[in-house]
Amino acid sequence: MQAMRILLTGGLGFVGTHLKTRLKDRMPDHVLIEGQLDLLDREAVERVVQDTRPDACIHLAAVSSVLEASQDTRRAWQVNLDGTMNLAETFQQHARHIRFVHVSSAEIYGASFAEGVPLTEAATVAPLNSYAASKAAADMAVGMMAKEGLHAVRMRPFTQAGSGQDVNAILPFLASQVARIEAHRQTSITINHPDVGYDITNVRDACDAYIDALTLEDAPADGTILNICSGETRTVQSMLNDLLELSGVHAEVRLDSTHPTPSGLQNMVGDPSEAQRILGWTAQISWKNTLEEVLNDWRWRVRS
Repeated sequence: MQAMRILLTGGLGFVGTHLKTRLKDRMPDHVLIEGQLDLLDREAVERVVQDTRPDACIHLAAVSSVLEASQDTRRAWQVNLDGTMNLAETFQQHARHIRFVHVSSAEIYGASFAEGVPLTEAATVAPLNSYAASKAAADMAVGMMAKEGLHAVRMRPFTQAGSGQDVNAILPFLASQVARIEAHRQTSITINHPDVGYDITNVRDACDAYIDALTLEDAPADGTILNICSGETRTVQSMLNDLLELSGVHAEVRLDSTHPTPSGLQNMVGDPSEAQRILGWTAQISWKNTLEEVLNDWRWRVRS
């Protein structure tokens, strides 16, 4: 069987780095196509696709955080929507046979999380910030192109965690402070909105879902939407408690409610049953292992 040729965008980011490792583990014979591809340059995108002839694409590249998108809203829309459309339309026009895995975001459900129940893929898309709105627009665009021949599956990951993640993400934000307490570099821990809940999946589990969407013998129907999540909510306070218990340190905890939650959401929880039904995917890495992975990462960063 010929090795699968996979075009990867966003391979230098947090998720992309882990994805490349998982691809090596699970598909050692694959051929990875990546590079400094400017998604806003339509002609360059077309040249790359026509010259490299990929069999599949995993599209991660994005302005990928609420904070970053709020600081440069216009660029977020350009990259997240226009860049995605340039890539997807190129495949639609020149390589309809490829599997296109579009990594969207559960942030696009936005106000629907106020329902207080685990959301399915049928939940209303109701974004509450610029990042989510731009990702929602791209998600809808890919869905429409799937009705016109694009072999696309839309993955909607909830919060991901793992080594190498930016400190602005919730678990690294907490773990970095615990590591600094251990190293005697600070004496108290600051948190905001301790009751806000997150549905957290280890990034390596999420990457496995993206690979599953490529390797499944019977490809998901064009336009399929899949929530990638654990189905459990963990509050900021409970995450901090778990980290403190794991580290064995004691510290004063200070509340600073002047900083809003990045998404403007109070709780996020999803229903992963559709991913399990279609892909056979479930999160495999335990919460304790994820905590250890993130805390050890920040212990190393603090020491160095």
